[in-house]
Amino acid sequence: MEQRTDGAYGLTHHFSHDNLHIVVDGQFEQIQADTLMEVLRGNQEHCKRIFIDVRRVAHSQPSAITSFKSSLRSQGVGPERVYFKGNLGFDLAINGNKVLIVKNGDAIQHREKKHVCKGNCAHCTCGHHH
Repeated sequence: MEQRTDGAYGLTHHFSHDNLHIVVDGQFEQIQADTLMEVLRGNQEHCKRIFIDVRRVAHSQPSAITSFKSSLRSQGVGPERVYFKGNLGFDLAINGNKVLIVKNGDAIQHREKKHVCKGNCAHCTCGHHH
């Protein structure tokens, strides 16, 4: 079951396959950091993993990042359950979090382009042909 909730301050979140997906859009300032922590606190008991997509953040405030990291450490959200998506995730992550970097904008698109040799492709350069 998927539930979508549109939030204030450039944050949206939804549940999918027992995971919480949060998207941060635009700015990451103190109000976004506080709102993000409210969403995490209010929903952490209802999900297995938490994915926070920060690829759309155009500007981040260093003091908001520091505040968010401090709250994340103290609020008891299991760090191994939190995955950030995008380069800003390296700044926001604390020990135990994971940062996912998606190449070509979309992981599914990237998988579809991968070549799997069956040994019969024209002009095979991978050395699996017979």
